[in-house]
Amino acid sequence: MIYIYLLLLTSLCCLQAGAVSSEIRSLSVSDGLPDLVINTIYKDSKGYVWMGTNTSVERFDGIRLEHYMVEGSNENLKRVFALVEMPGNELWVGTGMGLFRLADDAEKLERLAPEMITSGVHAFCKLGDVLYVGTEKGLYVYKGGVFEHVLVDKNIFSRANFVTGMVEGENGILWLSTMGGLKSLRLSDQSITSFSDKLAKNGQNLSFYNITRIGSKIFMGTMTSGLVLFDTASKHFSRYLDVGCGVISALSGDGKDLLYVGTDGNGVHFISVSRQRVIRTFRHDREADSQIRSNSVYSVLVDRDGLLWIGFYQLGVDYTLFQSDLFSTYQYENLFDSRDMAVRTIAFHGSQKLIGSRDGFVFIDEADGRFQIFKAPRLRASIIVSSCYFDGKYYVGTYGGGMYVLDGVTLELRDFEIASEPFRHGHIFVLRPDDRGNLWIGTSAGLYCYRNGKIVRHFKSDSSKLPEGNVYEIYFDSSHKGWICTESGICIWDPSSESLKNDVFPEGFVHKP
Repeated sequence: MIYIYLLLLTSLCCLQAGAVSSEIRSLSVSDGLPDLVINTIYKDSKGYVWMGTNTSVERFDGIRLEHYMVEGSNENLKRVFALVEMPGNELWVGTGMGLFRLADDAEKLERLAPEMITSGVHAFCKLGDVLYVGTEKGLYVYKGGVFEHVLVDKNIFSRANFVTGMVEGENGILWLSTMGGLKSLRLSDQSITSFSDKLAKNGQNLSFYNITRIGSKIFMGTMTSGLVLFDTASKHFSRYLDVGCGVISALSGDGKDLLYVGTDGNGVHFISVSRQRVIRTFRHDREADSQIRSNSVYSVLVDRDGLLWIGFYQLGVDYTLFQSDLFSTYQYENLFDSRDMAVRTIAFHGSQKLIGSRDGFVFIDEADGRFQIFKAPRLRASIIVSSCYFDGKYYVGTYGGGMYVLDGVTLELRDFEIASEPFRHGHIFVLRPDDRGNLWIGTSAGLYCYRNGKIVRHFKSDSSKLPEGNVYEIYFDSSHKGWICTESGICIWDPSSESLKNDVFPEGFVHKP
């Protein structure tokens, strides 16, 4: 049981170091999705992921889906455009027919303000205790239980009253993307300012379908002309980076440097604003191992936990682990890249690194530039499963080839000085020094304690309290006791009595399989 747990941990680490495509998972009909068009994705404070489809709101808890259908006679108006969490664990839902809410533990959606909000709701923006609701007939401001209607343009038929997105700006400004161009709302007096881009044909303004902000730059997506940038300092519009598709169906950002761009035709792209280039792309390619199942993307969310969620047209959802710049794959100069490598063990000493994999191990000293690869036939077995720095040397354990010692100064590799098995052809699963100058070795032939060139202790299951099977892990806690994990149980090395104990665990503990 312990070994299975450790193996899972190792597998997860290897996956994180590998290609993102190996992490992609999907939600579709077989998972219970009743509608495969995913228009919007939202993650609440409890960790639930909510998805808006053409007919329903779906709640995903990581295992199963809960369905909340949008009721109404007009199928064309059931489409869910926007989701937002409100106080009291309520979820508010923007649909083609108006505003709905899902109360905590409720089984169905409830219509809100049907007499006032009579058109489609496409966007929410929550600023403090105020919620701004973008609709096809202007803006609604919700505060203290009361809705107030704000027209973006006094002409009620103006396309500027069709609000598609909102993002908070600096100095008390709320920026609005509309079908009639870019607008700003001053929060203090609700005054509206229009900005003419003249980027469409015949000098007309473009229609914007989504909006986000990075610093002083406002980014907007169109349905025909790709990305557009508005610099709030210079008040200048310009076309932004080409992402290979003019239909920008989803647009958001991390607020610092990254833009997350979904397209209806060319997948998903992550853009670094500071570097002004695409730094990551997720695209479906029939001729290669695809990262995602379709390029027809309708929604994109990079949530607070680093998960990337992609909603498609007619294919449900793909989601994957993405860690932004939190983690990066280790590489050294042009000599070594660990991407896609199943790394089994790592040992460090100062600027030196020993990295073991299924194909031998590498030694790197970043201080003096030394780099050396050790593999078969120099090694009796290529799978490296354990390593540590002990007493001025690196000790390396293999699966099936015993144990080696590497001098980090001369890079001389030699056999471990104990010539008996399992140190020549056995399995060396774990190497752990203790605080008394001993090296403990977990093997396929029991537990060994090594000191000053000699084996000073050897424990086997038939002559000690060591549980049966391979010894997979050794851990010394703060009291210097050693936790010894085998494939059939756990025991503890007690340094005060210099003995193994397996009768010190409480009833129901995990020391037995």
